[in-house]
Amino acid sequence: TMVMEKHSRKRSAASSANNDDGNATRRQKRAMTAKTPYFTPKPSSSIQRFDAPIDRLMPQQRIDLIADLSESILEDPSTALTSSRTEVSSGGGGSRGKGKEDDGTAKKEPLYHKTQSKMNKLLDLASLSSNGHDAHASRLALLSLLAIFQDILPSYRIRLPTEAEMNVRVSKDTKATWDYERKLLQAYQLYLKLLERTWEDGKFGRRWSNLDGKKGGNNQGGGPPTTLAATAILALSALLQTCYNFNFRTNLLQIVVRQANNRSSEEVRSSCCNALSTMFTKDIQGDASLEAVRLMAKMIKQQSTNNNQNRGGSTKPIHPDIINTWLSLPLRVHEDEAIAAKLASAAKAKKAKKSQQEKETFEIEKEMKEGEATVDKLELAKNQADCLHAVTLTYFRILKLIAADGQQDGNVDVQGNKKSGNKSIAASDLLPCALRGLAKFSHLIHMDAVVDLLAVLKDLLKNVSSLPSDAAMHCILCALKTLRGPGRDTLPVDPKEYLIPLYNLMPRLGVSRIESGKNNDATSLVDNGIDNTIEAAIQCLDHSFLQRRELSTTRLAAFVKRLASTSLHCPPHSATPLLSCARQISSRYSSSSSSKVGRMLENEEDIVAEGMFAPDAEDPEHSNAHATSLWELALMKYSIHPRLAEHSVAMSEGRLLKLPAEAPGKIWKSMCRDVREASISQKAVWKKHPLDNRVHIDETSEGDGKRKKVTEITGDSRRKRQQRRNQNQIRFITPRNTGSWHALPVTSFSML
Repeated sequence: TMVMEKHSRKRSAASSANNDDGNATRRQKRAMTAKTPYFTPKPSSSIQRFDAPIDRLMPQQRIDLIADLSESILEDPSTALTSSRTEVSSGGGGSRGKGKEDDGTAKKEPLYHKTQSKMNKLLDLASLSSNGHDAHASRLALLSLLAIFQDILPSYRIRLPTEAEMNVRVSKDTKATWDYERKLLQAYQLYLKLLERTWEDGKFGRRWSNLDGKKGGNNQGGGPPTTLAATAILALSALLQTCYNFNFRTNLLQIVVRQANNRSSEEVRSSCCNALSTMFTKDIQGDASLEAVRLMAKMIKQQSTNNNQNRGGSTKPIHPDIINTWLSLPLRVHEDEAIAAKLASAAKAKKAKKSQQEKETFEIEKEMKEGEATVDKLELAKNQADCLHAVTLTYFRILKLIAADGQQDGNVDVQGNKKSGNKSIAASDLLPCALRGLAKFSHLIHMDAVVDLLAVLKDLLKNVSSLPSDAAMHCILCALKTLRGPGRDTLPVDPKEYLIPLYNLMPRLGVSRIESGKNNDATSLVDNGIDNTIEAAIQCLDHSFLQRRELSTTRLAAFVKRLASTSLHCPPHSATPLLSCARQISSRYSSSSSSKVGRMLENEEDIVAEGMFAPDAEDPEHSNAHATSLWELALMKYSIHPRLAEHSVAMSEGRLLKLPAEAPGKIWKSMCRDVREASISQKAVWKKHPLDNRVHIDETSEGDGKRKKVTEITGDSRRKRQQRRNQNQIRFITPRNTGSWHALPVTSFSML
């Protein structure tokens, strides 16, 4: 009993700490800080004037009632959650006689009418079956309830008292807090059920005409969701972003994760994926992220199993946006550190099980930590380790599934067309996402898993022409990033195994847009005319030749020549960053005495080399690139795009890059923005306006006559002002006129 009383006091203190002055909302806290009223109370009769049933009100009356109820709930949430009683006016037979007064007459007891709470009334306004099928009022009520719950819900999980705790005598404030939390949970649960029911009723485009609960309607219409259903799923996504630490989190996650793979509505899928990414970023404890990652991994596993069993069936594959949300996970704990954290947590839990009193104390401390703004480092390490395990396991499952399909039937051509099952879809969509995630989290993976990863990547790159260019490029990037991780220098892996596929993939960079045009499902390859493979290629070249020292000059010359020839047939926004990479590589290795890259800028007749250049060689060591020259630069300097022409001229003259302004990654981002805006940036050249030398005539009146004053504006003053504005802010002191005193004789000079 003493422990439960102590627990109750702590819970009261925690709830009062989270809600200042009892149950103060966030708006009330801001208002108290600013010392300004945040709410102008309406007259008490504003809500009572709509005493008629909701379905009999006019549309504008419903809207006004929603506004009044929302303001009243935000003003005092505890009162709005409680139903009230109003006294019925005494009529002819409206009272019952009980007892007798002093004069012997019957005593009349007043009758009371129980009115609905404001929260329940607002919930009825949000339901189509209660508000006369007014979809507009339902949308407004759902959005109003969303704003209300985002404001009044606490940032901790509420635990209702047990029956034993209810029998304990507690203070009045503690009992009031328990009642408020219980009613808040009930209202929030009703709101979640309403959102889920609204989404289920309208997710296939069904209207409110078949909301009567009868079966036999068009349950699988396959169309886009209704506006009201889309509002419901957007509200669920917004609740997940802000209230992921509150109760009923599992219900939210199950709905949002399931609809993150929605293929009928892009807005619904993007909102659910954005909600998951935001939750991953804001979750500081990691328990909500762990639950979401496990649900997503389970869905991906079940979907891949169904696709394997029903090849060519109607099952929808996993959308790549779901896997891309895992890139927002702030994983920082290494697997070895996670194992130590798990052992420490297990030892602490084992120690707490020794006695019943210590167990109860441990439970109370665990619950109190949920209400505090502190982070348990052991719990965080454990959650991040479990997240890392589930994420990497899913990534490996995707890689091994594609590798197994490639060994059974390698019937996917260079364009990524589907010839058997769903392998091309997975290779073009899921494989780049999995490789991108592995490249980000590879430094946290155990060394044994890294060896297995490199083995799987090596198997995938054996037949690189069978993979789409985006998937193959990310495969190489993942391998190169893994080799650059901490402690990876001891791995017996030759980077040549990944440089040869990179060399063979270069010519396909310019035709990736043509490849994706034949496959409508490859949405991740080209986005608004922008080849996303170029960015991965830039990172591969950076890891291959800039972050490590390349000793083979023949390989360097072959890659520089391949980059120049690839830039010749690429669009300007893709060719310019590739040419910038070639400039960066050649400028880094041009200072070496053994480097022969600078000879490729000379004329072919002046080059002295043995043999001929082999552009179709698979191995860059066998291409003999020293026997040719970079003649592509002479053609690209006449490009229509000024930046491409400028880079080609600068490379032919041997000028260095102006970093970081001319870094390949920065050039790629700026030119992609120009492509999206359909503009070509040109250098502004200021010329003299032809009207600068115009003759201006001023008419002035003097008395009765008029006099014309002719003034010629030559533009000299304007030109001088522009010159003074453009010149450097350096001022030289003009020497005084000394009168040639230094040339005077010494005697006369001393007389001064």
